[in-house]
Amino acid sequence: MGWGLYSAISFQPFNVPLFFTPPPPRAYPSIDLLIRNMKTSANTRRHRTERGPRSKSGCRTCISKKVKCDEQHPLCRRCIRLHLRCEWPARQPSMSTRRRGLGPIKSRNAWTPRPILPIWRSQDEPDNPDNLCQIEDISDSMVELPAPGHDHYLGSGAFNPWFDTTETTNQLNGPAQGTDTVEQKNAQTSMLLSPQSLLNFQAIAATVLFASDIGASYAPSFGRNDSQAVSFYSAVFAPRKSTREAALSAHLLFLDLALQNTMALHFLLAISHNELAIYLGLSNYPPQESWKHFQYGSQILTTALNPLAHSTHSDHVGTMLSFLYMYMFWMRISPLNLQNLHQLSVSVLTYVKGHSLYESCASSGPLSADTVLLSRILTYLYDRDGFCNFFGCGGAFASYVNGSHEKRHRVWKLSRSILTSSDDYTTASDSMTSTQWPLNILNTYFELISIHHDINCYSQAVESQAHRSSRTIKSNLARAQDEYKSLSCFVTKCKRQGRTPPLMALVAVTFFHAIQIYFHRSRDSYFGQLPVPNEIQQNLSELIATAYYTIATGPVQLLERFQWSLLIAGIETHDPVHLEWILATLSDPILKNILNTVKEEQQSRSISIKNLRHIIGPVSHDEISGNVDLHVT
Repeated sequence: MGWGLYSAISFQPFNVPLFFTPPPPRAYPSIDLLIRNMKTSANTRRHRTERGPRSKSGCRTCISKKVKCDEQHPLCRRCIRLHLRCEWPARQPSMSTRRRGLGPIKSRNAWTPRPILPIWRSQDEPDNPDNLCQIEDISDSMVELPAPGHDHYLGSGAFNPWFDTTETTNQLNGPAQGTDTVEQKNAQTSMLLSPQSLLNFQAIAATVLFASDIGASYAPSFGRNDSQAVSFYSAVFAPRKSTREAALSAHLLFLDLALQNTMALHFLLAISHNELAIYLGLSNYPPQESWKHFQYGSQILTTALNPLAHSTHSDHVGTMLSFLYMYMFWMRISPLNLQNLHQLSVSVLTYVKGHSLYESCASSGPLSADTVLLSRILTYLYDRDGFCNFFGCGGAFASYVNGSHEKRHRVWKLSRSILTSSDDYTTASDSMTSTQWPLNILNTYFELISIHHDINCYSQAVESQAHRSSRTIKSNLARAQDEYKSLSCFVTKCKRQGRTPPLMALVAVTFFHAIQIYFHRSRDSYFGQLPVPNEIQQNLSELIATAYYTIATGPVQLLERFQWSLLIAGIETHDPVHLEWILATLSDPILKNILNTVKEEQQSRSISIKNLRHIIGPVSHDEISGNVDLHVT
């Protein structure tokens, strides 16, 4: 009774009631299954939900943590929210700007002169009547009868610029017929001539007649008369050969001298016909008219240089002017005939030393008008001969002039007196007077020409002479560095004041940077050799920057030293943008052809200055250098 309700349930120890069923035994997975599940969970990642583009140009704090940044300046929201220091990297220019550096800009509104390059076309294509009308207009406006007060008479008849080939042949027969009379009158004088003068004449005659065997019959004829050629020379060619005004150009002064000398006139017409053909895009090779006039002038020059037919008075001005025109003729024919240019250099040196022309111009005695003209022509010959020496030819007369610094300075000073009123005045100075210009622009440029020739000789000298030449060049470059700084400051001042700097100053600055690069690569280094020294890289950048500004300032298509500077920059640079601009700017067809050839060779091998000279011509440069030393001494 006492148990009551619980009496019906029997309790047994360790017995579980029926409504408490124990769980079944747990089955644990195997170890292989656990490893497989772990690999699956590791490879399966949650997909990222992109709510906006990830930042690549955000602040440096967010980029370092690889998180998003709203790119809010000066502080982004994430740095503000987390109280972080928001740092921003320095903003860099675009990739094209960084690659270009200080070089040219492709898309620009500045004026760029049209280069004088031949236009390739078939021979069957008729001539453009617009070009013919243009030359006819120039002929009518520029070629006039001789002005009063000027003696343009040649021999017994007045000069007529419209003479044809038959008239020229008659003029050539005149001096040959008069030779017998001169020989009879001066028979005793001819017998007293030294054997050395006869040997010199044989060398010069072989030089000036090297065009006689070039048959002018196979050269094309474009039907241009001599009046058109002279018109083109005076209206287009001569002004572009100088940075002065057209009326003050030395080449127009030489034109006036050539109109009074039949021999020099033939060489001038040979140049004019050739340049006219290049300008009109008719051909890059001298036409038939050029070869005929060159042969006529060579025959007259040979007769004039004959010691057995000399008159009592020699026309040194006409002879030296003819030599200058021969340089200008051969240096525009591609490819360069290095042997002819070398022989021409030796002939000029032989004539100058035989008649003591340089000593007479450098003397302190009384001067005549012919002496002043000779000094001007000798200065141009010095420039042409030194420029040819870069290609491995010439240099005989330039080395002779560089032998005496005092004489060279006196002749240079005398040559400038012929245009005293226009010294340091260029076509780019219309808004400035000559008194506002530094007087050392042309002096610095002339000294750079001298240094350029010294480097040419240094690059071809033997080891025993190279060390002494290197010290001399470094000393001269140090003095030129001071003059360059003043010119550079003057150009910068003109830019800051909104004035146009002198074109000659820009050309001199460009030429200086090119000489610095050339001196570094002229002996034991290759053009474009890596790594590029900092000094060379700085000069290259400043050269291209100055050249770009020079192109927009005035015409430089016929300034050989500026064109040569572009050649050095093109050989040295590795930037395709700079190279493309240089090839488009380089207007000299010979230098442009050299640059294209060198860049093709640089793809397979390194190019030194010795390799460059052998690429230009197959002539033996060692033999030429030996001949130059023989004649100079």
